[in-house]
Amino acid sequence: MKIKQLLLTTSLIAALAAFPALAHEGEDHNHETAAKAVIFKAATAQDALAEVKASVKLLADDVEGAQFDAIHEDIEKTEGSIRAIQAKANLDGDKKARLEASLKQLSAQLGKLHAASDAKNADKTKAEFKKVEGALKLVENALK
Repeated sequence: MKIKQLLLTTSLIAALAAFPALAHEGEDHNHETAAKAVIFKAATAQDALAEVKASVKLLADDVEGAQFDAIHEDIEKTEGSIRAIQAKANLDGDKKARLEASLKQLSAQLGKLHAASDAKNADKTKAEFKKVEGALKLVENALK
């Protein structure tokens, strides 16, 4: 069982680490520094979850106002907090696997939101944001 958990954890970390590189291919920004800075703000997984929720509220305003550049920046901050949840959550077994799966889904949905906002497609951006909200609820439930 521990090998299975280790493999799942390793694959999730690899996927989360690869996401920023894939989402920003061809862009000249230093997002790793910003994302890592957010990790150290949260003392607990619940603190990191609060940061994610605050970022999603900012994203809601960005999406509603079609502020595509702001969406890009707020997603970067959110990704750092997602990594902090994973690093600071103290769960075992099925709860840990459920949390990791929900974090992976949230990260994937943020990637889709990012792609829609980069395309400046307001309708698609709104649709993808709704999915981000749903994925966030899964993360919240997994941390209970």
